[in-house]
Amino acid sequence: MNKLKETKLLGFPLWMFLILFVVMIFVAAKDIMLSNMVGALCFALVVGTLLGWVGDHIPVWNTWFGGGMLFTCLAAGALNTFNLIGQGAKDALNTFNGTTGFLDLYILVLITGSVLSVDRKMLIRSFAGYIPTIIAGVACALGLAGIVGAVTGVGALEAIMTYAIPIMGGGNGAGIQPMSKMWAAATGGDASTWFASAFAIISLGNLVAVFCSALLNKLGQAKPSLTGNGQLMKGFENVGSNDPAASIKPGPMDYATGLVLGLFCYNLATLYANHISIINNHLDLGFTIHQFAFMVILVAILNISNILPPEIRAGAKGMQMFFVKYMSFPLMITVGIGTNLSDYAKVFTNPANLLIIIATVAGAMIGTYLMGMVFKFYPVESMLTAGLCMANGGGSGDVQCLGAANRMEMMSYAQISSRIGGAIMLVVASFFFGRFL
Repeated sequence: MNKLKETKLLGFPLWMFLILFVVMIFVAAKDIMLSNMVGALCFALVVGTLLGWVGDHIPVWNTWFGGGMLFTCLAAGALNTFNLIGQGAKDALNTFNGTTGFLDLYILVLITGSVLSVDRKMLIRSFAGYIPTIIAGVACALGLAGIVGAVTGVGALEAIMTYAIPIMGGGNGAGIQPMSKMWAAATGGDASTWFASAFAIISLGNLVAVFCSALLNKLGQAKPSLTGNGQLMKGFENVGSNDPAASIKPGPMDYATGLVLGLFCYNLATLYANHISIINNHLDLGFTIHQFAFMVILVAILNISNILPPEIRAGAKGMQMFFVKYMSFPLMITVGIGTNLSDYAKVFTNPANLLIIIATVAGAMIGTYLMGMVFKFYPVESMLTAGLCMANGGGSGDVQCLGAANRMEMMSYAQISSRIGGAIMLVVASFFFGRFL
């Protein structure tokens, strides 16, 4: 009881924060919450922070099921599924996360801080081996799904095209949406038919990936030799000790500088992706490269060139740590509010469905583990980023998986998986649909 009295959330005593929580739930349930960014951010901060704190303190759940991150997301899904808050509140939160760009802001801040925190030599060497590691995970995921599909009677090709390819496809917008159009073009059917099934499948695949991320975190704690504790590559354990930025304690101006740098890089990457990129604008390859992939490359160039003063890199790292600590749970509210829990239940109607989904996620981990060993990647980090961040739900899934594994600093690698890896999967889907449907 004394510990509860001393507990503070966002600086508020727990009893006071509970009042804020009740008020925000009440106004959302009555659908009188402000429908703009102010109302959405207030709800996300208050409700998300408390739910995240609860999830982090539930025994067993906090150790094996992703703790507060997954709990907050599922709780938000329950608010939506059972209509515990009004439609206006739901729309405000969905808009804030999507059109307003809260998810994009979160990811761009993490990309900027994480890439600029990595040693330049390690960045070059790790990126060189990362794409082959992703491809190995994809090959193993599709192969294992096909085997399980054949054994269960679903069929190897059916398991690959209906389950494994959507799960490994990079989420919704950049994954199964364009894939559904490919499926419709190949079959002459309605794209929405394939999309509805694929959405339920990737939702459960994301849940399995988040659970496996929590298991990888526990594996790293049990076997420290298997993890770099957020560092991908072996042999660079002490490289950060001589970095001038590591000794700088960023102030308010440095935080602002780091934020501006991230915003500018994202805007520049978006401009390049939408108007300049040869792949996106001049070649008809059936897919495009997401702006986050170009942003990772841009920030990596800034790191490798060593033109940024240490204060700027320290500020970017400081902003990253702020967002990870205080904005992760609120983000999960805005992500989860668009989830319907019935989508998970649909997949459980046939046990073979679940087996194929688990096989796909397991295959992604096995393939990236084996190829990661070739490039001297730590098993936990390679399976998490090149494997599970391919098998999750895209950008929001990256946040959930990295949060469950307590490795948010690996967002840059996760985004390569979701964006560049997702583009690779569109090519794979085009081949399978065109050849076998």
